[in-house]
Amino acid sequence: MSTPIHVASKRNNVQNAVCFLDDRPMPPLADSSEWGIVPAWGYARVIDSTIWSIKPDSLLFGLWPMSPHPVDLRPEGTEPTGRWREINPHRGQLMTLYNHYEQVDEGSSPEAVTALGKSAFLAAFLLSAFVFADPALYPSGTGNLWTEHDADLSSAVVVSLSASSKTGRTFSWNLARNRNSASHGPLAFLQISSVPDSLAQYPGVTLPMKYAHYNEPDAMVWVSGFKPARIVIVDFGAPKAVGESMSAAASRVSPSVTFLRVGAEAKMYSDAELAELRESMSSPGTVMLNTSAVRDRAMEVKGPAEFFRQLNEAWARCYGDWEHQNLQLKSFHGVEGARGIEGLWQDLCSRKISPNTGTIVHM
Repeated sequence: MSTPIHVASKRNNVQNAVCFLDDRPMPPLADSSEWGIVPAWGYARVIDSTIWSIKPDSLLFGLWPMSPHPVDLRPEGTEPTGRWREINPHRGQLMTLYNHYEQVDEGSSPEAVTALGKSAFLAAFLLSAFVFADPALYPSGTGNLWTEHDADLSSAVVVSLSASSKTGRTFSWNLARNRNSASHGPLAFLQISSVPDSLAQYPGVTLPMKYAHYNEPDAMVWVSGFKPARIVIVDFGAPKAVGESMSAAASRVSPSVTFLRVGAEAKMYSDAELAELRESMSSPGTVMLNTSAVRDRAMEVKGPAEFFRQLNEAWARCYGDWEHQNLQLKSFHGVEGARGIEGLWQDLCSRKISPNTGTIVHM
């Protein structure tokens, strides 16, 4: 039977926050229409444990509430050793990814780059290694057939929107450094961003790559030079107008265009805008990535031990290349004030955090 542990002292990556999930019960006096608990990926230090293999003062990596208060977990061991599944009843409706925790090697310290990029790297890794692969997994994990044609990039050009997002950056690394593009494609890779100068340029890469601003009018002209049979647009959260204009431009270059949505634009949405966003996700020609579901299927195909071996090996190499990312790190501390979560949240909502800045919160 699984028994609880307590964890505290968290270091979170707020820009990967999953907002207002039902992953933590609200305090009884809180108005859920006005308040919510915002979790984020990062580290937490164990302060008490009844599980012999999870020792006090050790670290767990996973999804935590952005709060200085201790958290109760009821973890159950999974494969391979060092991986845990949270089984508290109030977490039962969450996707499996959000209930997954990883034990950090004894003696290791929290890494800012890992807190910032590791969760985003998972989605990028799955896209390259399992969605655009042979055999391939459907981007939603289950459901409609994802054909060999859909998964084949050998005669395609890939276009990345919001390429400066962390998932966009790690997707670029996977195409450039973790894939044999000569054999498996793509023919070329176009990255669109509001800060294209901040995007990584890896030495010795043979994959043709171009970096362009959102308002660069001739970006798709470069794509046409490769005469692609297909254009695959991967949207990591670009503004709606950018996605629409790039889709229209792509359709004038190639008869076959696939639009894969990985994220949504980071902004405050009205109810009407949220309804429109949901409708666009189900529109013809648009496919939505479900990272958790694809991860589950990949573990079934490879087996948990082999899947995590491949994932960890790829992340270790991506981590080693992080110096090429041109990404600034900015730290915040605690909850209150301009240098805490309050100030950071205001900065995010008012768009004062530049796209080439990653934020870390020390609780």
